[in-house]
Amino acid sequence: IGEIEEYRSFWDFDKKIKVFKIYTKKSYFVPEISDHLFFNHGFYTAEHDIPYHQRALVDLAADGKYWLFNTNGEKKKLKVLVYDIETTEFSEGKENIPIDIIGHANFDVTFESNANLAEEKFSFDIIDCPSNWENMEIRQLVSQNSDEEIDNLFNFLKLVSGFDIISGHNIVGFDNCQIHNRLNWILKNFQDQLSTEKKRVFQEFLSKYSRTDKSFHFGVHSEAVQFYPCSLDTFHGVRKFYFFLNDYSLKSVAPFLGVVVKDRIVLTPTQMKIDDTTIKYNKQDVQEQLGVTLNIIQQALPLSFTTCMPFDMLLSSGAVSMWDHMSLIRASVQKKIMPPICRV
Repeated sequence: IGEIEEYRSFWDFDKKIKVFKIYTKKSYFVPEISDHLFFNHGFYTAEHDIPYHQRALVDLAADGKYWLFNTNGEKKKLKVLVYDIETTEFSEGKENIPIDIIGHANFDVTFESNANLAEEKFSFDIIDCPSNWENMEIRQLVSQNSDEEIDNLFNFLKLVSGFDIISGHNIVGFDNCQIHNRLNWILKNFQDQLSTEKKRVFQEFLSKYSRTDKSFHFGVHSEAVQFYPCSLDTFHGVRKFYFFLNDYSLKSVAPFLGVVVKDRIVLTPTQMKIDDTTIKYNKQDVQEQLGVTLNIIQQALPLSFTTCMPFDMLLSSGAVSMWDHMSLIRASVQKKIMPPICRV
Protein backbone atom coordinates (compact mmCIF):
# COMPACT_ATOMS: atom_id res chain seq x y z
CA ILE A 1 0.00 0.00 0.00
CA GLY A 2 1.45 3.35 -1.06
CA GLU A 3 1.44 6.70 0.71
CA ILE A 4 -1.60 9.00 0.58
CA GLU A 5 -1.14 11.48 -2.28
CA GLU A 6 -3.13 14.27 -3.91
CA TYR A 7 -4.15 13.55 -7.50
CA ARG A 8 -6.22 15.44 -10.06
CA SER A 9 -9.48 14.00 -11.30
CA PHE A 10 -9.32 12.69 -14.87
CA TRP A 11 -12.59 14.42 -15.81
CA ASP A 12 -12.32 17.64 -13.76
CA PHE A 13 -8.69 18.80 -13.68
CA ASP A 14 -9.39 21.44 -11.02
CA LYS A 15 -10.69 18.84 -8.60
CA LYS A 16 -8.12 17.32 -6.23
CA ILE A 17 -8.64 13.86 -4.70
CA LYS A 18 -6.70 12.08 -1.99
CA VAL A 19 -5.59 8.68 -3.28
CA PHE A 20 -3.29 5.82 -2.35
CA LYS A 21 -1.81 3.23 -4.68
CA ILE A 22 -1.93 -0.49 -4.11
CA TYR A 23 0.67 -2.70 -5.77
CA THR A 24 0.35 -6.45 -6.31
CA LYS A 25 2.99 -9.04 -7.11
CA LYS A 26 0.62 -10.91 -9.43
CA SER A 27 -1.68 -9.19 -11.95
CA TYR A 28 -4.50 -11.68 -11.32
CA PHE A 29 -4.80 -10.42 -7.70
CA VAL A 30 -5.97 -7.00 -8.92
CA PRO A 31 -9.71 -7.65 -9.59
CA GLU A 32 -10.22 -9.32 -6.22
CA ILE A 33 -8.46 -6.51 -4.34
CA SER A 34 -10.39 -3.90 -6.31
CA ASP A 35 -13.71 -5.58 -5.47
CA HIS A 36 -12.75 -5.85 -1.80
CA LEU A 37 -11.88 -2.14 -1.54
CA PHE A 38 -15.03 -1.08 -3.41
CA PHE A 39 -17.61 -3.31 -1.71
CA ASN A 40 -16.15 -3.62 1.79
CA HIS A 41 -14.63 -0.15 2.28
CA GLY A 42 -16.46 2.12 -0.20
CA PHE A 43 -13.29 3.15 -2.09
CA TYR A 44 -13.54 4.00 -5.76
CA THR A 45 -10.86 2.14 -7.69
CA ALA A 46 -9.12 2.42 -11.06
CA GLU A 47 -7.30 -0.73 -12.15
CA HIS A 48 -4.18 -0.75 -14.28
CA ASP A 49 -2.70 -4.06 -15.41
CA ILE A 50 0.27 -2.80 -17.39
CA PRO A 51 3.27 -4.89 -18.59
CA TYR A 52 6.25 -4.48 -16.28
CA HIS A 53 8.70 -3.04 -18.81
CA GLN A 54 6.11 -0.46 -19.85
CA ARG A 55 5.51 0.58 -16.21
CA ALA A 56 9.26 0.88 -15.68
CA LEU A 57 9.66 3.08 -18.79
CA VAL A 58 6.73 5.29 -17.72
CA ASP A 59 8.08 5.73 -14.19
CA LEU A 60 11.62 6.50 -15.35
CA ALA A 61 10.35 9.01 -17.93
CA ALA A 62 7.88 10.72 -15.56
CA ASP A 63 10.50 11.04 -12.82
CA GLY A 64 12.87 12.76 -15.25
CA LYS A 65 15.49 10.02 -14.88
CA TYR A 66 15.42 8.72 -18.43
CA TRP A 67 13.90 9.51 -21.81
CA LEU A 68 14.56 7.24 -24.76
CA PHE A 69 17.05 8.65 -27.33
CA ASN A 70 17.20 12.03 -25.55
CA THR A 71 20.61 13.68 -26.01
CA ASN A 72 19.70 16.95 -24.24
CA GLY A 73 20.72 18.91 -27.33
CA GLU A 74 24.10 17.19 -27.79
CA LYS A 75 25.21 15.35 -30.92
CA LYS A 76 25.27 11.61 -30.36
CA LYS A 77 26.15 8.67 -32.57
CA LEU A 78 24.29 5.36 -32.81
CA LYS A 79 26.10 2.29 -34.14
CA VAL A 80 23.77 0.16 -36.27
CA LEU A 81 24.43 -3.47 -37.21
CA VAL A 82 22.41 -5.07 -40.03
CA TYR A 83 22.57 -8.85 -40.33
CA ASP A 84 21.01 -11.88 -41.99
CA ILE A 85 21.52 -15.62 -41.55
CA GLU A 86 21.16 -18.62 -43.85
CA THR A 87 20.35 -22.13 -42.64
CA THR A 88 20.73 -24.92 -45.20
CA GLU A 89 18.95 -27.45 -42.96
CA PHE A 90 15.91 -25.33 -42.09
CA SER A 91 12.46 -26.91 -42.09
CA GLU A 92 9.36 -25.84 -40.18
CA GLY A 93 9.30 -27.26 -36.65
CA LYS A 94 12.81 -28.69 -36.81
CA GLU A 95 15.11 -27.98 -33.86
CA ASN A 96 18.90 -27.74 -33.57
CA ILE A 97 19.34 -26.03 -36.93
CA PRO A 98 22.96 -25.02 -37.66
CA ILE A 99 23.67 -21.38 -38.52
CA ASP A 100 25.62 -21.83 -41.75
CA ILE A 101 26.11 -18.24 -42.95
CA ILE A 102 25.96 -14.91 -41.10
CA GLY A 103 26.20 -11.84 -43.30
CA HIS A 104 26.47 -8.42 -41.71
CA ALA A 105 27.26 -4.76 -42.34
CA ASN A 106 27.16 -1.62 -40.22
CA PHE A 107 26.77 2.15 -40.35
CA ASP A 108 26.42 5.09 -37.94
CA VAL A 109 23.60 7.56 -37.42
CA THR A 110 24.40 10.95 -35.85
CA PHE A 111 21.52 12.86 -34.28
CA GLU A 112 20.59 15.38 -31.61
CA SER A 113 17.39 15.66 -29.61
CA ASN A 114 15.82 17.37 -26.66
CA ALA A 115 12.78 16.45 -24.58
CA ASN A 116 11.10 19.02 -22.34
CA LEU A 117 8.45 17.02 -20.54
CA ALA A 118 7.14 19.91 -18.44
CA GLU A 119 6.23 21.94 -21.54
CA GLU A 120 5.76 18.85 -23.74
CA LYS A 121 8.17 20.16 -26.34
CA PHE A 122 10.24 17.66 -28.30
CA SER A 123 12.83 18.15 -31.05
CA PHE A 124 14.71 15.45 -32.97
CA ASP A 125 17.15 15.97 -35.85
CA ILE A 126 19.15 13.37 -37.74
CA ILE A 127 22.43 15.14 -38.51
CA ASP A 128 24.13 12.42 -40.55
CA CYS A 129 22.88 9.13 -42.02
CA PRO A 130 24.28 7.27 -45.04
CA SER A 131 22.30 7.70 -48.23
CA ASN A 132 24.04 5.01 -50.27
CA TRP A 133 23.79 1.36 -49.25
CA GLU A 134 25.43 -0.01 -52.41
CA ASN A 135 29.02 0.80 -51.39
CA MET A 136 28.81 -0.56 -47.85
CA GLU A 137 31.11 -3.46 -47.03
CA ILE A 138 29.38 -6.81 -46.41
CA ARG A 139 31.22 -9.26 -44.16
CA GLN A 140 30.28 -12.92 -44.02
CA LEU A 141 30.93 -15.76 -41.59
CA VAL A 142 30.62 -19.13 -43.35
CA SER A 143 30.59 -22.42 -41.42
CA GLN A 144 31.51 -25.76 -43.01
CA ASN A 145 31.27 -27.74 -39.74
CA SER A 146 30.20 -27.40 -36.09
CA ASP A 147 33.63 -26.17 -34.92
CA GLU A 148 33.60 -23.34 -37.46
CA GLU A 149 29.97 -22.57 -36.55
CA ILE A 150 30.83 -22.23 -32.86
CA ASP A 151 33.79 -19.97 -33.68
CA ASN A 152 31.65 -17.83 -35.99
CA LEU A 153 28.83 -17.50 -33.46
CA PHE A 154 31.39 -16.56 -30.80
CA ASN A 155 32.86 -13.83 -33.02
CA PHE A 156 29.42 -12.59 -34.08
CA LEU A 157 28.14 -12.32 -30.49
CA LYS A 158 31.18 -10.30 -29.44
CA LEU A 159 30.46 -8.03 -32.40
CA VAL A 160 26.75 -7.62 -31.58
CA SER A 161 27.37 -6.45 -28.02
CA GLY A 162 29.31 -3.44 -29.36
CA PHE A 163 26.35 -1.99 -31.28
CA ASP A 164 23.38 0.13 -30.20
CA ILE A 165 20.81 -1.13 -32.73
CA ILE A 166 20.58 -4.60 -34.29
CA SER A 167 18.56 -4.51 -37.51
CA GLY A 168 17.30 -6.84 -40.21
CA HIS A 169 14.11 -8.02 -41.90
CA ASN A 170 12.06 -10.42 -39.76
CA ILE A 171 15.00 -10.91 -37.39
CA VAL A 172 12.77 -10.89 -34.29
CA GLY A 173 10.66 -13.74 -35.64
CA PHE A 174 13.40 -15.74 -37.39
CA ASP A 175 17.12 -14.84 -37.31
CA ASN A 176 17.22 -13.89 -33.60
CA CYS A 177 15.16 -16.98 -32.74
CA GLN A 178 17.43 -19.34 -34.70
CA ILE A 179 20.60 -17.96 -33.08
CA HIS A 180 19.02 -18.00 -29.61
CA ASN A 181 17.86 -21.61 -29.98
CA ARG A 182 21.15 -22.74 -31.46
CA LEU A 183 23.16 -21.18 -28.60
CA ASN A 184 21.01 -22.99 -26.05
CA TRP A 185 21.53 -26.27 -27.88
CA ILE A 186 25.31 -25.78 -28.17
CA LEU A 187 25.63 -24.96 -24.47
CA LYS A 188 23.67 -28.09 -23.61
CA ASN A 189 25.43 -30.49 -26.00
CA PHE A 190 28.98 -29.10 -26.36
CA GLN A 191 29.77 -28.30 -22.72
CA ASP A 192 33.02 -30.27 -22.72
CA GLN A 193 34.22 -28.85 -26.04
CA LEU A 194 33.65 -25.17 -25.29
CA SER A 195 36.39 -23.00 -23.83
CA THR A 196 35.67 -21.05 -20.65
CA GLU A 197 35.58 -17.82 -22.68
CA LYS A 198 33.11 -19.20 -25.23
CA LYS A 199 30.82 -20.50 -22.47
CA ARG A 200 30.92 -17.12 -20.74
CA VAL A 201 30.11 -15.17 -23.93
CA PHE A 202 27.30 -17.54 -24.93
CA GLN A 203 25.72 -17.57 -21.47
CA GLU A 204 26.07 -13.81 -21.03
CA PHE A 205 24.48 -13.17 -24.41
CA LEU A 206 21.50 -15.40 -23.61
CA SER A 207 20.95 -13.82 -20.18
CA LYS A 208 21.87 -10.18 -20.87
CA TYR A 209 21.59 -9.42 -24.60
CA SER A 210 18.55 -11.49 -25.61
CA ARG A 211 15.00 -12.06 -24.38
CA THR A 212 12.31 -14.45 -25.56
CA ASP A 213 9.17 -12.55 -26.47
CA LYS A 214 5.79 -12.96 -28.14
CA SER A 215 4.55 -11.15 -31.21
CA PHE A 216 0.87 -10.55 -31.92
CA HIS A 217 -0.72 -9.30 -35.13
CA PHE A 218 -4.52 -9.22 -35.32
CA GLY A 219 -4.59 -11.75 -32.50
CA VAL A 220 -2.22 -14.19 -34.23
CA HIS A 221 0.57 -15.19 -31.86
CA SER A 222 4.14 -16.04 -32.88
CA GLU A 223 7.37 -16.62 -30.97
CA ALA A 224 9.98 -13.88 -31.02
CA VAL A 225 13.41 -13.07 -29.57
CA GLN A 226 14.66 -9.54 -28.91
CA PHE A 227 18.38 -8.70 -29.10
CA TYR A 228 19.62 -5.80 -27.00
CA PRO A 229 20.36 -2.88 -26.62
CA CYS A 230 17.50 -2.92 -29.17
CA SER A 231 16.27 -4.78 -32.23
CA LEU A 232 14.95 -2.82 -35.20
CA ASP A 233 12.94 -5.35 -37.18
CA THR A 234 12.23 -3.75 -40.54
CA PHE A 235 9.43 -6.27 -41.20
CA HIS A 236 7.45 -4.70 -38.34
CA GLY A 237 8.64 -1.25 -39.40
CA VAL A 238 7.36 -1.69 -42.95
CA ARG A 239 4.08 -3.09 -41.64
CA LYS A 240 3.69 0.04 -39.50
CA PHE A 241 4.79 2.76 -41.92
CA TYR A 242 3.69 1.13 -45.20
CA PHE A 243 0.62 -0.73 -43.97
CA PHE A 244 -1.07 -0.41 -47.38
CA LEU A 245 1.30 -2.90 -49.04
CA ASN A 246 -0.03 -6.33 -49.89
CA ASP A 247 3.24 -8.12 -49.15
CA TYR A 248 5.78 -7.27 -46.42
CA SER A 249 8.48 -9.73 -47.50
CA LEU A 250 11.95 -8.38 -48.22
CA LYS A 251 11.73 -9.36 -51.91
CA SER A 252 8.64 -7.13 -52.33
CA VAL A 253 9.52 -4.30 -49.94
CA ALA A 254 13.06 -3.61 -51.23
CA PRO A 255 12.03 -2.75 -54.84
CA PHE A 256 9.10 -0.69 -53.52
CA LEU A 257 11.58 1.43 -51.54
CA GLY A 258 13.92 1.74 -54.50
CA VAL A 259 16.46 -0.78 -53.19
CA VAL A 260 17.31 -2.74 -56.33
CA VAL A 261 20.22 -5.21 -56.32
CA LYS A 262 21.60 -6.02 -59.77
CA ASP A 263 21.31 -9.67 -60.88
CA ARG A 264 19.37 -10.53 -57.73
CA ILE A 265 19.47 -14.24 -56.86
CA VAL A 266 16.30 -15.82 -55.47
CA LEU A 267 16.54 -19.17 -53.64
CA THR A 268 13.97 -21.30 -51.84
CA PRO A 269 14.90 -22.95 -48.49
CA THR A 270 15.39 -26.31 -50.25
CA GLN A 271 17.89 -24.74 -52.67
CA MET A 272 20.17 -23.48 -49.90
CA LYS A 273 23.68 -24.95 -49.89
CA ILE A 274 27.00 -23.81 -48.51
CA ASP A 275 28.20 -22.75 -51.93
CA ASP A 276 29.07 -19.59 -53.88
CA THR A 277 25.47 -19.08 -55.02
CA THR A 278 24.02 -19.14 -51.48
CA ILE A 279 26.88 -16.98 -50.18
CA LYS A 280 26.12 -14.39 -52.89
CA TYR A 281 22.39 -14.69 -52.11
CA ASN A 282 23.15 -13.91 -48.45
CA LYS A 283 25.27 -10.91 -49.45
CA GLN A 284 22.41 -9.55 -51.57
CA ASP A 285 19.98 -10.13 -48.69
CA VAL A 286 22.17 -7.97 -46.44
CA GLN A 287 22.38 -5.27 -49.14
CA GLU A 288 18.59 -5.13 -49.43
CA GLN A 289 18.23 -5.06 -45.66
CA LEU A 290 20.73 -2.19 -45.46
CA GLY A 291 18.64 -0.15 -47.89
CA VAL A 292 15.37 -0.95 -46.10
CA THR A 293 16.93 -0.22 -42.69
CA LEU A 294 18.17 3.20 -43.85
CA ASN A 295 14.59 4.03 -44.84
CA ILE A 296 12.84 2.68 -41.75
CA ILE A 297 15.33 3.95 -39.13
CA GLN A 298 14.78 7.58 -40.18
CA GLN A 299 11.08 7.16 -39.43
CA ALA A 300 11.33 4.89 -36.39
CA LEU A 301 13.94 6.89 -34.43
CA PRO A 302 11.97 10.18 -34.21
CA LEU A 303 8.73 8.32 -33.40
CA SER A 304 10.42 6.20 -30.74
CA PHE A 305 11.87 9.37 -29.19
CA THR A 306 8.57 11.29 -29.24
CA THR A 307 6.54 8.46 -27.72
CA CYS A 308 9.33 7.16 -25.42
CA MET A 309 8.63 3.65 -26.72
CA PRO A 310 11.44 1.26 -27.66
CA PHE A 311 11.26 -0.40 -31.07
CA ASP A 312 10.02 -3.74 -29.68
CA MET A 313 6.93 -1.97 -28.26
CA LEU A 314 6.52 0.73 -30.90
CA LEU A 315 6.73 -1.14 -34.21
CA SER A 316 4.35 -3.94 -33.23
CA SER A 317 1.70 -1.64 -31.72
CA GLY A 318 -1.06 0.45 -33.23
CA ALA A 319 -1.92 4.11 -32.72
CA VAL A 320 -4.10 3.34 -29.67
CA SER A 321 -1.18 1.73 -27.81
CA MET A 322 1.02 4.73 -28.59
CA TRP A 323 -1.55 7.17 -27.23
CA ASP A 324 -2.10 4.95 -24.17
CA HIS A 325 1.63 4.95 -23.41
CA MET A 326 1.99 8.73 -23.76
CA SER A 327 -1.17 9.23 -21.67
CA LEU A 328 0.32 7.11 -18.89
CA ILE A 329 3.43 9.32 -18.85
CA ARG A 330 1.33 12.49 -18.82
CA ALA A 331 -0.88 11.15 -16.04
CA SER A 332 2.13 10.24 -13.92
CA VAL A 333 3.82 13.63 -14.45
CA GLN A 334 0.66 15.63 -13.75
CA LYS A 335 -0.56 13.29 -10.98
CA LYS A 336 -3.82 12.76 -12.78
CA ILE A 337 -6.09 9.78 -12.27
CA MET A 338 -6.57 7.84 -15.47
CA PRO A 339 -9.60 5.74 -16.35
CA PRO A 340 -8.79 2.03 -16.80
CA ILE A 341 -7.33 1.35 -20.23
CA CYS A 342 -9.58 -0.74 -22.47
CA ARG A 343 -7.99 -3.45 -24.56
CA VAL A 344 -9.82 -5.09 -27.45
